[in-house]
Amino acid sequence: MNRSDATIVILCGGLGTRLRSVLADRPKPMALIDGRPFLDLPVEQAVSQGFRRLVFCTGHQGHWIAEHFSHRTDIEAVISHETAPLGTAGALRACRRHLNSSTVLVLNGDSFCAIDLVAFLAEHRRRQAAATVAVVAADGRSDGGGIALDADSRIMNFHEKTSGAYLNAGIYAFERPTLDRIPALQPCSLEYDVFPALVGQGLYASVQQALVHDIGTPARLSAFQAQYSTSHNAYTEALQGGDQ
Repeated sequence: MNRSDATIVILCGGLGTRLRSVLADRPKPMALIDGRPFLDLPVEQAVSQGFRRLVFCTGHQGHWIAEHFSHRTDIEAVISHETAPLGTAGALRACRRHLNSSTVLVLNGDSFCAIDLVAFLAEHRRRQAAATVAVVAADGRSDGGGIALDADSRIMNFHEKTSGAYLNAGIYAFERPTLDRIPALQPCSLEYDVFPALVGQGLYASVQQALVHDIGTPARLSAFQAQYSTSHNAYTEALQGGDQ
């Protein structure tokens, strides 16, 4: 796969209501981590592994994100802005006109999982999947997508905010025809609507060993800020993924 021709979509349109008490002036992905926006982490992960075209699905206070990336010359930054909340799936469907590759890699702008994105896409294509979800061992967590797999890594059930053997890591690969199944111009969720409907229809998991970090609550944001400041070099190395 030619990485320079693959489109990456980063979902950045959430309202961030749980963070309003500590982050009222900017969108959640722009929360500062060691002086830089959290959103720089998934962006640098993509860029360091050879990807160049990035579509940012923005919403609440999206001008922060548009301005932040407007000066970058090492990437092709495309802004797909929603004027009303469309949800994770609705935002992805709305940006379809900006997609110029047969397979689309989707990242969350408020979470980070340091995986080899190239290997993830290769696994997705090797299985000829309609969609692939990166997952990690749940280890008792039930605040993400609870996922169960069969022996061939097909996803047998996907229930958001429940316990399961695996946890949604917030990184996805889609074939473009799969995106056409998402209703246009109406709110829709990947986690609650799309993935459960795709069970048994080419939905696979890619099991990863990396940790998942998210900044969805003040406590998690504060914890990640502290952790990152003391482990900066380790995160920098993790951004590179596997062998390039």
